[in-house]
Amino acid sequence: MGYRTVRDFAEYEFTEKKSRFIGRVFYTPTEEEAKAAVASVRAGDPEARHHVYAYVIHGGVTRMSDDGEPSGTGGAPVLNAVQKNGFEDVTVVVTRYFGGILLGAGGLVRAYAKAAAGALECAEKTETAEFLDFTLTFPYAKTGTVNYAVDKLGVTVTDRVFADQVVFTLTAETPVAEQLRENLSEDRSILFSEQGRRVAPR
Repeated sequence: MGYRTVRDFAEYEFTEKKSRFIGRVFYTPTEEEAKAAVASVRAGDPEARHHVYAYVIHGGVTRMSDDGEPSGTGGAPVLNAVQKNGFEDVTVVVTRYFGGILLGAGGLVRAYAKAAAGALECAEKTETAEFLDFTLTFPYAKTGTVNYAVDKLGVTVTDRVFADQVVFTLTAETPVAEQLRENLSEDRSILFSEQGRRVAPR
């Protein structure tokens, strides 16, 4: 079953009492990618005072950091923004350029929550699905048959090789791929070979 996530990067920025807050959201299907997203923001804004972040990875991995802000004023509101919207495989980093005016604990919580929510609002939302990567190997004479079956179901062909036989590399949501397999199953000259299954945004 799929779950809610974002398709790609989004950003939201505002200024609160001269402090500049930049919320950035990333699609991160692994913890390694989440850590890389945080590192990329740090590298891109080295002069910023804080890089508060939170991420939720499908399967139960959850992390957050106040990054030097008073405990509970940064990471918690950012994480709450992610979780209350039901997002997974998402990392939100909120960068703060300090403007010289203290916001107080309540002000910080509101500012970090606003930056995270704003970035998530700007992001393109989607659901995940299981995709099947596979190949079709067939004689040249069957090219029209395969093209028709593939086009009818809207399956994406990522590569075509014309050698002794034709080899198409394809990807589709698993139910669609299985339907294509069934549609072509009566022709023994067309070989369907699974390459792997993965979960990704639709």
